[in-house]
Amino acid sequence: MNILKPKHLNKGDTIGIVATSFPFPANQHDEYFREYQRGVKELEYLGFKVKEGKNLKKVKWWFAGTPEERAGDINDMYADPEIKAIIVHEGGQSAIAVLEHIDYLLVKKNPKPFIGFSDITNVHLAMFSQTGLVGFQGPLLTYSLGKIWEKYLPDKKREGLELFYNILTSAEPLGKIVPLTSWQSWKSGSCKGMLFGGNLSMLTSLLGTKYFPKLDSLDGCILFWETDNTDSYRIERGLLQLKYAGVLDVISGMVIGKLPDIRKTGWAGIEEPTLHDLIMTVLKDSKFPILAEVDFGHKTVAIPMPIGIGAEIDSEKLSLNFIESAVV
Repeated sequence: MNILKPKHLNKGDTIGIVATSFPFPANQHDEYFREYQRGVKELEYLGFKVKEGKNLKKVKWWFAGTPEERAGDINDMYADPEIKAIIVHEGGQSAIAVLEHIDYLLVKKNPKPFIGFSDITNVHLAMFSQTGLVGFQGPLLTYSLGKIWEKYLPDKKREGLELFYNILTSAEPLGKIVPLTSWQSWKSGSCKGMLFGGNLSMLTSLLGTKYFPKLDSLDGCILFWETDNTDSYRIERGLLQLKYAGVLDVISGMVIGKLPDIRKTGWAGIEEPTLHDLIMTVLKDSKFPILAEVDFGHKTVAIPMPIGIGAEIDSEKLSLNFIESAVV
């Protein structure tokens, strides 16, 4: 696969705002709308301008408009020369519906960072598989920049914003990432490879479709994943899906993010394993190093995890090193 890197951003550049899943806050007097405003202010604090998509405020059921309307904003942002990057307002449950309506030839001709995580993993994987575009697994505008980064680890927010700014503006590798919290080694070793991953449920939702990269393009990659607010059995199921699809046979390493609010699967009298034991039971025969509790995912200030760039991990040294830039 030929990796497609977008041009780096500069202060004063405009970032477009789209909604791929959850609707825009309808009530301008409630906290949700204030979170959106705070997210916009954080982008402005970094020196960027913003431009809202024309369909940003559409609502249909629990969607931000129809799939065609949501994808229309994405396509418009890639066609607009004023827009240098695109950030998603919020996650949700329905980004997968826009994939068939994205103009991938347009994206390939006008590569720009597309920023978000969680449900947005679907869009990153589709763009990566169809065009080779680096996927910017980073903060959501409202959820992350407007709420979570201030609520959780507020003393680390500026460090998170600096990493976010640098991944968009620096054509030089970020190098060794300084942990924001304590990381863990779940299987010792070191490796080098291309970063690939996202939200575990979203990764598995695209297995077997044209929007999931071919296995040979993932040979030697470092798989990263996170999840949140789910049942423990879904983690086991998701990892087994990746195993049965052959993904775990081709990777050279694994990086696991934060796993907050995981609900127990069992009931009274049934033993519930720790998340470590559950995950390592699935991965017991794996030979690759595993670095866990790394600073990305939900309910944390998150480091960016770009799909498609070269990285190194040394789980024994609790080290993650970006050896390649995400922009040119």
